[in-house]
Amino acid sequence: MSDHAAAIRGLRRWHPNPLVQDTINRIRVHGWAVTAISEQCSCRSDECHPPDCSFAYTSGMGLHSIPELAVYGLDAWTSRELLNELGDIFHTYDWRDAVDRGVEITVSSLEVPIRVVEMIDKDDLIVTNELFPDAPALQAVWADDFGRFPWDEGYARAELDQKLAGVVGTGAERVRPQRIISRGTERRRR
Repeated sequence: MSDHAAAIRGLRRWHPNPLVQDTINRIRVHGWAVTAISEQCSCRSDECHPPDCSFAYTSGMGLHSIPELAVYGLDAWTSRELLNELGDIFHTYDWRDAVDRGVEITVSSLEVPIRVVEMIDKDDLIVTNELFPDAPALQAVWADDFGRFPWDEGYARAELDQKLAGVVGTGAERVRPQRIISRGTERRRR
């Protein structure tokens, strides 16, 4: 481990909980970490109970001046790919614009667009809350196969398919027509 990785500002060096310590180590190596919670338990304990809706979240995005990210209702692999891709995108594009204007984002990890909304319920982000208790967070919300989001009329998925832990903006500043951001899109000047 390099000297700079051992002294990342705002990141403690040690934690007694092995899961939190593993997350710290992954942040030091990769810049951030993704934790996925689903019906697949790695500890194989009888005390583990699967969540009603699987989810994944990041820890360490705040070290890059990006809010933590979360997604609900996807499998662990897809969630990890999506959150890592969004982390890369928000190193280039301003996440505030994506939230404020309701920008649809296309990603290679999903066939449907996503939008990011500010999370108001961060209780599920247990490791992140332990390491960065005051960190803001965004939820990546994915559309159904028809491009409709959970707050749109005619959304084709069940409510439990994708928990909403955030709030959608009023849309007052929504870009018309919508700008679509993807990893391959070049930065546009205003």
